[in-house]
Amino acid sequence: MYLEARGLVFNRGKFSLRDVSFRAEEGTITGIGGRNGSGKSTLLRALYGFHRITSGDVIVGGKSLTGMATREISRRISVVSQEVSEPFNFTVGEIVSISGYSLTNEKSGVRDVLELCGIGDLENRPFNEISGGERRLALIAAAIYQDADILLLDEPTAFLDVDKEIRVIDLLRKLRDSGKNIIVVLHDVNLLYRICDRVVLIRDGRIVASGPRNDVMTLENLHKTYSVEFTILEGEGPYRFAPKYFNGSG
Repeated sequence: MYLEARGLVFNRGKFSLRDVSFRAEEGTITGIGGRNGSGKSTLLRALYGFHRITSGDVIVGGKSLTGMATREISRRISVVSQEVSEPFNFTVGEIVSISGYSLTNEKSGVRDVLELCGIGDLENRPFNEISGGERRLALIAAAIYQDADILLLDEPTAFLDVDKEIRVIDLLRKLRDSGKNIIVVLHDVNLLYRICDRVVLIRDGRIVASGPRNDVMTLENLHKTYSVEFTILEGEGPYRFAPKYFNGSG
């Protein structure tokens, strides 16, 4: 199921999204990148109706998000926010189970999803007693269990140790390969390049560039987005871009 932003405008105080348009297709990972305060999270919230846009539209599988009932949105879109709240004293398993409320048929497999995310041993633990990284994984498990066609994630690797970050990246790739439409906000330039098929770079609420990763992730576009001169590192590895003052010697 595709998601398309058409000329989105959103005003809040001194900040605004201005004429934001792009399209994310099923079976792809689309990354949204930019500086802090550029509007990445604001844009993500507008895509699932949390922010009521001033003008423009969000089209989900051919249907406008405007006027769509909450239950219908939840069947089409699942969300992992950057903020990790404390939902009373539910267990991890209960939080995942609750996320399936919009499913037409009752669904089992909570434990399977938790195991997939590497936190099967936390099923009966109270959510507010586990670590920040574990909470992040629990919310990702809940979003997967919701079984929507489109998955929106805001900084999904935040708070995670390296092993858990690798697990999340692997999960996102598997979900993409299964046909899900993944849209993810990422602060890390190299992570944007490593895992995304398409990239949207924004600055001050406007799109700098949008399209296939290799077309968008150029030194010129990165400079326009981050006001930093980047260089391309030689050789294989997780790091393709570095600020020019970085010489790779540590």
